[in-house]
Amino acid sequence: MKIGFVGVGKMGVGMVLNLLNAGYEVDFFARRQSASVKEVLNQGAFQVRSLEELAQSTNVIILCLSNTKVTKEIICQLLPGLLAHSLIIDTTTNDVDGPKDIARILAKKDIAYVEAPVTGGVKQAREAVLGAIVGANSEESFHRVSPILNAFCKKVVHIGPVGIAARAKLISNFLALGTATLVIEVFKQARALGIEWAPLYELAQLGSGNSSGLQRIIGSAVDGDYKGYVFSVDNCLKDLTYLCELSEQTGTSSKLSPILRQIYQQATQEGLGDHMISELLDPSNSRG
Repeated sequence: MKIGFVGVGKMGVGMVLNLLNAGYEVDFFARRQSASVKEVLNQGAFQVRSLEELAQSTNVIILCLSNTKVTKEIICQLLPGLLAHSLIIDTTTNDVDGPKDIARILAKKDIAYVEAPVTGGVKQAREAVLGAIVGANSEESFHRVSPILNAFCKKVVHIGPVGIAARAKLISNFLALGTATLVIEVFKQARALGIEWAPLYELAQLGSGNSSGLQRIIGSAVDGDYKGYVFSVDNCLKDLTYLCELSEQTGTSSKLSPILRQIYQQATQEGLGDHMISELLDPSNSRG
């Protein structure tokens, strides 16, 4: 079976490699030649020249893109060439309205759309232990995507119809990014107080403050590597902005989410948007 793929970036490269390992053929489209593109090419993926060619090469396409605006642009470019009864699997972290809007557009051409944003990061994508939060309008669609998602996911859960997965993903990211931000702020203050990180980290892992965020950020930071949490400030700000918009639309606002968004807005204004959030601990940065 051949799978089409758009978005061979830090997350997408692991997904594609595991699809290949599971026996799928993978055709992909990329606008630029990156290290990720070269890696999947070396493992047997095929690079098409255009989105139109990709649409015509397969009836199943996975998207792993940076935001809803980009996703909608890609959908519009794929749409003229998509075959009837094709399937789009969207692993992008979207805003609250994006998935329903996209599903309506595709339904007019009898094309199925399933949202499947994932929990986990770059390492988990490579290790095929992501979690897929699936929004599908029918059990048939869910069963159609499950074997494909299982190629790079440890857990695939049908959480409800299209639209609900985007909400669940934003709430999941609220938990993950809130925890990661707390770790960053705690260890910045520890440094300011003259507390050595290595013993504090060792002891923190024995208490209820232990988390994968703590381990990913501080496990490498104690050795001077501040890139342990592979998620950019820009992406963090985007997701927290989507979360705040969701809260405003539904009247379920949290006191904490605007504070988190403000932290990353400031970091972006300081020119750190392309840095990993764990790099905010780096003393060479103005916020370290």
